[in-house]
Amino acid sequence: MIHLTELKSLMLAQGTHADRHPHLSAASGLVQVGPWLYVVADDELHLGQFLLKGNEHGQLHRFFEGDLPVEYEERKAEKPDIEVLTLIPHFNNSKQSALLAMGSGSKKKRRRSALATLDHTGSISGEPSIIDLSNFYDFLKQEVGKLNIEGAAVVQDQFFLFQRGNKKNKLNASIRLSLNDFYRVLQEPHKTYQPQIDITPYDLGYIDDVPLCFTDATTLQNGAIVFTASAENTSDSYLDGQCMGSAIGIIDRKGDLVLLEPIDKTVKLEGIEADELENKVELLLVTDADDAAHPAQLYSASVKYPG
Repeated sequence: MIHLTELKSLMLAQGTHADRHPHLSAASGLVQVGPWLYVVADDELHLGQFLLKGNEHGQLHRFFEGDLPVEYEERKAEKPDIEVLTLIPHFNNSKQSALLAMGSGSKKKRRRSALATLDHTGSISGEPSIIDLSNFYDFLKQEVGKLNIEGAAVVQDQFFLFQRGNKKNKLNASIRLSLNDFYRVLQEPHKTYQPQIDITPYDLGYIDDVPLCFTDATTLQNGAIVFTASAENTSDSYLDGQCMGSAIGIIDRKGDLVLLEPIDKTVKLEGIEADELENKVELLLVTDADDAAHPAQLYSASVKYPG
């Protein structure tokens, strides 16, 4: 069992609305760039930026225009449901990397993405580009079925998306395509383009008869993918359910599942960042509190790399 160490709550210097608490609650994706932690939440229109060290409150960067309702059900219906945050290299021949946020695709309103360029310090530079990926999601839906994209990872010249299942649709899968093909999707989103993809299903087991399903992923320097999975008691990609627990796993470069271990707290892990040091993998993780009144938490953990 993996032990989580609580680092801090994801508090904000200012909330998005006078009637909203000044914190991120539904954290859904995490990327570290130098001293910065970037966090998306699936019920916000903004990106959160936090310092890894210290307890200074985070700042918000607007990604999508407009305002979301405060009431839970109305907000859920209108939110872009950003579940993916990943770092992509040299997009459009840029010397700098860019942060890519993507919607889950579980509803038509959840198909937008945002692309934010980073400067040499790792800070966001300029306004984000908003990209409608409806055509690409339509293609994925034909191949996968009902979508719930929860994570992404870049491994050299390959791009991986992670499909999250549920109690009714148990398909947990990686969706692999070339990075060049994915860049073409981002550059020409209005075109109907069907890249070559490879779909690999994974059986992640159960917690109390509830299947563990992908919630995020990141890449190690050796090309392996580290992921989070949670057992959420729901049979629908739209409806939430009670979290029964979470686990952390590793998929090696051959695509084999080589590690899957539960964590010691009953929290829903939704974002992961990893760094391989000797034979250990040091992790940063964020949670979805499933309650707007409670802040998401930042945790650290360590796992021994198998083999």
